[in-house]
Amino acid sequence: MATIRLSAASWKTPQDAHRALAEALDFPAYYGHNLDALHDCLTSLPPTELLIANCGRAAAAMPEKWQGFVQVFLDSAHENPRLRLSLYSGSTDWDEIAGT
Repeated sequence: MATIRLSAASWKTPQDAHRALAEALDFPAYYGHNLDALHDCLTSLPPTELLIANCGRAAAAMPEKWQGFVQVFLDSAHENPRLRLSLYSGSTDWDEIAGT
């Protein structure tokens, strides 16, 4: 299972989030950079553990949009049993999470 660790600290706009997710998860070139396309790509992922830290900062930067991302993350993880998702409000010690 691939483990992808991201920080949402610099996600000030939905475009920032889409760019970072597309790059980290190697979405196809035709990725539409919208929530429907995000859902489609997340539900098509092979076995993946997606860890996103600093979600509180993204929520503060784009409060009217962040809840949509969270809903897509949750819906996609529910629909794709190969996707394990963890969202962290603050900074995270990835080594501690990995148990090393």
